[in-house]
Amino acid sequence: MGNEVAPADGSNAHIRMSDRDRERVVAQLNAAVSEGRLSIDEFSERIDGVLSAKTFGEVAPFIADLPGIPSVPATGDQATFTARGSNIRRTGRWTVPSKMRIEARGSRIRLDFTQAVCVAAVLQLDIKVHGCSVRLIVPPGYTVDFSAISMHGSTARCRRVASEPAPGSVHIVVTGEAHGSSVRALPPRTWRWPWEKRGRS
Repeated sequence: MGNEVAPADGSNAHIRMSDRDRERVVAQLNAAVSEGRLSIDEFSERIDGVLSAKTFGEVAPFIADLPGIPSVPATGDQATFTARGSNIRRTGRWTVPSKMRIEARGSRIRLDFTQAVCVAAVLQLDIKVHGCSVRLIVPPGYTVDFSAISMHGSTARCRRVASEPAPGSVHIVVTGEAHGSSVRALPPRTWRWPWEKRGRS
C-alpha cells in the first residue's frame, strides 16, 4: 500500500489496525502539525482518537482531510524492556525509538531524555508495571501525557512538566497499566547534595 493506510471503505472499515498501521497514522498527524495544517488543540484531540481507535473505520475521520502518510522507518523504531526485581536505565546519549514498551515487576525504571536523540516528535510509551517506580527525566520543552494509563493503587504525576503538546517539542504519550506503582515525569536535577559538591572539589 506504499505510504497509505488502507482506506476505510465497505470492504475493510471493520478490519482491526495493527500497531504498524497506527504508527503510520500518528506519523501523519505529527507531520501535519509540524507543517501547520493542524493546531495543537486539533492535534491533541486527534491523537487521542487515533490511539484509542481499533479499526480503519474508526480512524478514518481523524485523517480524512490530510495528505498522504510519510514513510515510517522499518527498523529501530520500537523497543521492549523487561525486568523483574531489577533496574532499567537509559541515560546519557541514546537514540529513542518512536515506540517503547516496558514490562516490569518490583523494579526501578529511569528513562533520562536529557541528552537523548529523539527522531520522532511524538513518542509512544506503553507500560505494564507492578510494584515499580517509573521516572521519566525530560528536558525543558518536552511534554508528557499520563491520562491514558489505567491506574490500580498507583499514582502518576508530572512535576513541572506540561501535559499538552507544544509546537516544535517532543510529546510523550504514556499508555498501559500501573499496579501498585509510582509513575513520574520531572525535569533534570539542577542541584547537588552537599556531599556531592565536596566530592568534586
